Amino acid sequence: MNHSSPLTVADLRHQIVGLDEPVPLLDGRCQPYVNLDNAASTPALRPVLDAVNQFLPYYASVHRGTGFKSRLSTVAYDQAHEIIGHFVGADLATNTVIFGKNSTEALNKLSYRFP
Repeated sequence: MNHSSPLTVADLRHQIVGLDEPVPLLDGRCQPYVNLDNAASTPALRPVLDAVNQFLPYYASVHRGTGFKSRLSTVAYDQAHEIIGHFVGADLATNTVIFGKNSTEALNKLSYRFP
């Protein structure tokens, strides 16, 4: 993919992990999978999968350990909050970036912050 030219829909489709992956039907035939539930289970993009696979050997508990892997994971986690905060234009001195496994969890975490 050439980063100097605009991305096309075809470029983006190529980056989605599992897109058009054949899945079995009840009658035994296979059809390409169509994901209609992106709010709950958005497929990962290939660069995200590659980054996760690269970091996975070093992953450990975040904010709970003192070993090398735990400290490395904590730094990566904290940097991710900062990067996302800057991306959305948040003032990190007064705003909080919330991570969630899915939209429901993230909205629930957000709702707990209100009186």
